Amino acid sequence: MDRSINMVTVNGGLLMSPDLTIANPYLKGAAEMYEDGVFVTVDLRFIVDTHIHVFEDITSYGRYLCFNHVIKSNEDAVKLANMLLPPSESSLPQSLEATRIHQQRISNKKLNKLMVDLDSKLRVD
Repeated sequence: MDRSINMVTVNGGLLMSPDLTIANPYLKGAAEMYEDGVFVTVDLRFIVDTHIHVFEDITSYGRYLCFNHVIKSNEDAVKLANMLLPPSESSLPQSLEATRIHQQRISNKKLNKLMVDLDSKLRVD
């Protein structure tokens, strides 16, 4: 800040895209993140747009948590596992807690505000 430079970081969730193939997804700690309500995914197009918005907005600063889906139910977790794992490995047993919803404990309000503010500025110009 003393050099008039804003340091900006975009911390993305687990990157997802229909065109993206993950041979060996690195999911260390996924179970704990799921139970704590902080297991999130982000679509490739969304994180690309985020990087562009953060670069273009001179008021951006600090850390932005970038995600557009929270894995908060057993159903969400099973869908994700089916997407990531090969068909032979994706036949996961259904948990007894199928209806349990984990409380979301992560927010991307700062990023949403930045993107909404920038979109409204672009429409005015």
